[in-house]
Amino acid sequence: MTEPTVNEDQNPLTKPKFIISAVVVAIIVALGIILALLPKGGGNPAAEPSSSGSGPASMRPSSTADASVCGLPSGDQAKPATAPADTKWELVGKVAAPTSPTQFGPGKTEANGLRSCFAHSPTGALYAAASMTALSAAGKADLVYEQLAVPSPERDAVLKSSPTAAPNSVTAQLAGFTFRSYEADRAVIDLAFKGANGTFVSIPVPLQWYGGDWKFVVPATGDTGARQITDLGGYIEWSGV
Repeated sequence: MTEPTVNEDQNPLTKPKFIISAVVVAIIVALGIILALLPKGGGNPAAEPSSSGSGPASMRPSSTADASVCGLPSGDQAKPATAPADTKWELVGKVAAPTSPTQFGPGKTEANGLRSCFAHSPTGALYAAASMTALSAAGKADLVYEQLAVPSPERDAVLKSSPTAAPNSVTAQLAGFTFRSYEADRAVIDLAFKGANGTFVSIPVPLQWYGGDWKFVVPATGDTGARQITDLGGYIEWSGV
């Protein structure tokens, strides 16, 4: 595959602190999608959010008893073994995202497009992960990092690097999911996206229950472990398009 020629002086992806590896660039070009949740890319699996009490106070897990910031019920605490039944979808930019305002979330949708407040449950975490990737693909990465990420030095570094907004021309859609891990206050959810050309990419999304909502955890390496995959083997198929 021949990648398009890019003027590095004009390309924000080549600026310091926000370099995307050649592997992920190839995936992005193949899908026609730029997700700011993939600051560096690569093939390493996403690390689970740290549970060590020795880390910064802002990164320690909040109480698992914290209520939803908008009053959503916690509901079923079992990880979904099949696609959530009767899922309703709405477009965020050009990406279909699941919506269940009174059950799983988002319980809040702001005028600027910010979607927040998800249920304190595995399915709530799944909806949150799908929503964050859709927002990023729609060019709202700044909102994801500013308001939907756990405070940390890694988050601050990304904000200082001015996350690149994705063009609103995404041709990839959510195709499936699997839970890499889930505890009461942390999760790593692997989302599979399918491009218009049939290419698949895996995007692990690390989350933490923080301040009454699911928040994105910026990995210490800046690498969520995105990688190209051949098919949906091992994933639960789930899509709105």
